[in-house]
Formats: sequence, C-alpha cells, structure tokens
Amino acid sequence: MTRRRLISFIHMPANAQDDPREYGIWSILAGFCVLVLLMLAGWHFGAPYVISLLDDGALVERERENTRLRDQMQALHELDGTLESQISTLSERAADISKIVHGTDAANPAAAVDSASSRTSVEWSESPDAAARRIGGRIDRLLTEARAELASLQSIEAKSREDEAYWRGIPIVSPVRGPVSRSFGSSRNLLSDDQRVHGGLDIAANRDEPVRATAYGVVSRTGVNASLGRYVDITHQNGYVTRYGHLSEVLVDRGKRVKRGEVIGLVGMTGKTSGYHIHYEIHHEGRILDPSTSFFPDQGL
Repeated sequence: MTRRRLISFIHMPANAQDDPREYGIWSILAGFCVLVLLMLAGWHFGAPYVISLLDDGALVERERENTRLRDQMQALHELDGTLESQISTLSERAADISKIVHGTDAANPAAAVDSASSRTSVEWSESPDAAARRIGGRIDRLLTEARAELASLQSIEAKSREDEAYWRGIPIVSPVRGPVSRSFGSSRNLLSDDQRVHGGLDIAANRDEPVRATAYGVVSRTGVNASLGRYVDITHQNGYVTRYGHLSEVLVDRGKRVKRGEVIGLVGMTGKTSGYHIHYEIHHEGRILDPSTSFFPDQGL
C-alpha cells in the first residue's frame, strides 16, 4: 500500500504521453534550504571582493574630486591675491589723486598694505567647503572694497573736472609781460586837487607785442573808445569779464571762443595814452577788481 503524503504538489507535463510527477512539501523545503545556503556561502566568499571593487572605484572618484577641489581652491587663492594687490594699488592711486585735488587723503593705502600682508595661504587641512567659504568671503569683501575705491575715484574725477572748469574761467595771468606803469585805484592831481579813479592796471610793453586772453571765455565786445582806444571785452564763466585797451589792432571777432594764452590783439597807444602799454581790467559780477591780486607768480604766458 502506497503511503500518501499530507501535502504534495503534482506537476502535469504539457505532453500527455509523459507521466505526472508528485513532489512532497519536505523535498521542496529541503531544496529551498540548500539554495539559501548556497547564496549565503557565495555572499560570504564573494562580498569582500565586490566591496573592494566598489571601494576602489569610489576612492578613485573621491581622489579625482579632491584634486579638482584643490585646483579650484588654488585658483580662488590666486584670484584673492590678485584682487588684493590691485585694490592696494588702486587705493594708493586714489590717495595720490586726492592729495592733488583736495589736499587730503581719500583712502588709506597703509590699511590695504596691512591687509595684503595678512593674506594667508590655502590650508589643506580644512575641508574644501570651509576653504571655499573662507576664500569666497574674502573675495566678496575685496569686491566691496573695489566698488568703494571706484566710487571714490569717480567722485575725485568729477571734482577735478568741476575745479578745472572753474579755474579755466578765472583770469589768473598777465595779458602781457612788462612792468606796471600805473596801478589800480585812485590818485590825486597835485595841480587841480582833483581825485581820479583808475579802474584797471596799466602794463608797459613794446609796440605790437601780442596781448593774450587771461582765461577761457567768449569775446563779448570789440570796438573803439575815446579813452581806451581799440579794446576787447571777454566774458568768462563764474561772473568774470576782462577788458584790454589801447590796442593797436584787434585780432578777434565778437562771439569767438578763446583760450587762456590765446592772442587777441597787439599792444598800441590808441585812445588817451602817452606810451605803449595795455590797459587791463577785471570785473566780477559788476564790481571792479584789482588785477594785480589775480596774478599767480608761476603762471607765466
């Protein structure tokens, strides 16, 4: 009598001529256990080799990443040094320009030099992220300082242009070279006891010597006057007007723009005069000024 199994599986072949096969539950469990044991044995002996392969690949990749980060850190460090050196030079130039324009310091180059001397090299002991943050922070600070220095230089440039335009329109030189034959101010006639006011400066010069404009401006009037003879008036910026009298010849037309030092006429003795000289006047906003106080000794023509 055949012993019947409590639980069994019957495999029916696709070919009807083949006999069906019956498998008991215990044989299936035994086969499964053998399979698990084989898998565990394979993992035990093969896992270290697989892990070593994976670790070697990851190690190589990490080494490549570290090399790339070191190169980036070095490039950032070099950029840091270049920026600091350029900003130090910029600060020194700003200070020099400020001394010329304002007579004061606009920047402190010593601070920039101290800052440059305190620059540190890349610390390889710190993590790449920490080094990047440190150098990035320094570069941000340097860029902020560069913007401040640039704004300072732009302010100095604007101020210098304003000063240049201002001084161009102020008469600060003599129209001719020569001694003063009659000064500015009032004088008393000893015979008639009459007081006369001389509103300009008479400067003796040779006949037909060039007479030059004493500042940038526009010729506002030319003509002949009974007292001044042939004369030229030039209107300048900042409310100044200059007048040149007793000319033998006028060489500019009304409306012409002239520069300081440009020839506008020739010395003569037209009008009421007893010798060759130039009568020179300075008016500022309707007031007559003493021209001798406007001559800068080192401003020769």
